Amino acid sequence: MIPGTSRGESVLEVATTSGTVRGFLDRGTPNWRGIPYGRIPGRFRPALPSTASERLDTVRWGPVSWQVPMSVTPQRWSPLYPDAEQHEDCLNLNIWSADPGRRDPQPVLVWFHPGRHMVGGTMRTVDPWVYAARHDLVIVTANYRLGPWGWLSLAGQDAEFTDSTNLAVRDQLLMLRWVRDNIAAFGGDPGNVTLFGLSTGATDVATLLSTPVADGLFHKAAIYSGNAELAQTTEEADLLAERFLATAGTLTDSVRGLAGLANVALRYAHSRTMRSGPVRYQAVLDGDVLAVPLLQAIGERQVPVPVLVSVTSEEAGILEIVEHGAAVDAKYARLSHAPVAADRAGRVNRLSDELYVRPAQRLLAALQDQGRRTLGAQCADTCWAQVFDYHPTTSHLAGYAEIAHRAVHASDTSALFSDPAGEDGTETDRVIAGQEQGGLVSLARTGNPGWPAYTTARPLARWIGPRSRGLTDLRPLPLVTESEVSR
Repeated sequence: MIPGTSRGESVLEVATTSGTVRGFLDRGTPNWRGIPYGRIPGRFRPALPSTASERLDTVRWGPVSWQVPMSVTPQRWSPLYPDAEQHEDCLNLNIWSADPGRRDPQPVLVWFHPGRHMVGGTMRTVDPWVYAARHDLVIVTANYRLGPWGWLSLAGQDAEFTDSTNLAVRDQLLMLRWVRDNIAAFGGDPGNVTLFGLSTGATDVATLLSTPVADGLFHKAAIYSGNAELAQTTEEADLLAERFLATAGTLTDSVRGLAGLANVALRYAHSRTMRSGPVRYQAVLDGDVLAVPLLQAIGERQVPVPVLVSVTSEEAGILEIVEHGAAVDAKYARLSHAPVAADRAGRVNRLSDELYVRPAQRLLAALQDQGRRTLGAQCADTCWAQVFDYHPTTSHLAGYAEIAHRAVHASDTSALFSDPAGEDGTETDRVIAGQEQGGLVSLARTGNPGWPAYTTARPLARWIGPRSRGLTDLRPLPLVTESEVSR
């Protein structure tokens, strides 16, 4: 007997295309974990729908994808649960729903995790329970392939692997089809699905906005600190694959050999490739899933989708804890027309602007073009901007003294998932969490987060934080100093 099932077994048993799944109560809220939505027929192959089982006890986290290092320096911290299982066959999802037997289906949220397509999955830094328990939405989180398992395109290296591009994107599409076909049984509305993601997860959401293959699988989207500019050409994907094979030379000299390597050997090949230069696992403009650059595809989209685009006020401040701050200077040196004499604070602000704010503006402009073209000039309210200007004390980054009081990249993760009615953190943490979640919940329910839309003629954003400026320009604030924080 699973603890906490006194509410009745029937409400926790749900028939799905994967079989009848039996969940449990997570702090009083029905929860199903590790539901298989797909299966992988072979390495570097597109996934297939999961086969139906007679009955599944979905009470434990499913495996996450194999993780690979994000840099050549050792990582100080992992977002995974300590007992997380890593496995190549990792296509599973989790669902929370306050009332799965209801007759009034509720909006559905689907979360896409960060991690540069190298780490992440079911993560201890997020608590999806809050959206079901506090906001009465149905929420889904999922695992899909990462690193070379999901993002290494080998189509240009071996004709047998022409279907190996965008495998992780195809995993995500398969997951969304499962949600469409099954979420009603959990009390969710398959006709009202909102995607949201942060950092790389937000870029995944932008990618799904860009492919016609996803039309009808979701209806709204929220992009937190992501962009629609990272898809690579087939030539760029081929160069990465060639580097990967070259550095794996002591293990194998062929794609078919690579497909047969042990998972730990594939991870070792990734690490060696990183030592030869940056490794960027990104979507590929393969002419199939993705035909044209993402911004162009979004502007030309036939089905309008309301989208919230959010950045933090000091995104690039996160670089202060990468390689002891050397990453700030290294990235700044690669900017074109960057003033040589800029101090550290100025460099961080310029990087925040160039790497996050301007891409957000270009994405918003493409979304506005989409709205004008599909809805008409008088009905183009399809996108909204937001700036998060706070660092919660509950943030997983708050332990780094260099950035603990600064609204750096990913500082909004905690606010997105903290319990506004709970006891963790400070009162300010909980108030701002309520504000941050409120915009997303309103978008999911009504198609409008609750403030005026962004337009290129009136490029305003809603600011969230103790020093909130309400609705004002989408541009970075000056850095907060320690003296200002103490006041």
